[in-house]
Amino acid sequence: MPSRPPVTLVVLSSLALLPAAWFRGGSRRPFEGQARELRAYRTKVTTQTQQIDNVLTDLGDLVDGLRRRDVDIDEAIDRLAAGEEELDGIAEEMRDMEAPEDLHELHLEYEANLERALRGIVTAERGCGLTRQRHRPLEDEEPLAYWKRGYANIVHSRMRMAEVAEVMVAWEPGRPTVADVSARVHTHG
Repeated sequence: MPSRPPVTLVVLSSLALLPAAWFRGGSRRPFEGQARELRAYRTKVTTQTQQIDNVLTDLGDLVDGLRRRDVDIDEAIDRLAAGEEELDGIAEEMRDMEAPEDLHELHLEYEANLERALRGIVTAERGCGLTRQRHRPLEDEEPLAYWKRGYANIVHSRMRMAEVAEVMVAWEPGRPTVADVSARVHTHG
């Protein structure tokens, strides 16, 4: 009969294979660090998305007023430029943020939609610029086309950003990072 090693030798050799962090109680530290980073990320995203949403709501209403010709062009130009500048600053901060690895794709999608909203603002500004040309008649339709396009970009990107932000803020490690129709139907259905 083959001889077996003593039980204590088997246990001791098995313990040697375990990570040293288990014996120091350090296995919780990386998790606590990740949880702290996730909380900081959520707080930053929540703050920034609220700022962005407020600016885009205001500018969307403004561009809608331009479409209806209910807003003074000079006032609109000033407000659009100020909103664009504010959003550019926030977009720069978002690019510098460190998202959890599982959220990288959603974070990039959020940034892309913010860029789309900024293009909508620039499009609306272009429409305002057209109205300032001396040879343009007051009821020219070309600026209206720019305002319609700008409005659509602002509104649609804002809606998509809200969906993506909701998933980013509510995400828990180990859960899927999907912000599409199938995910909404699954969670709300």
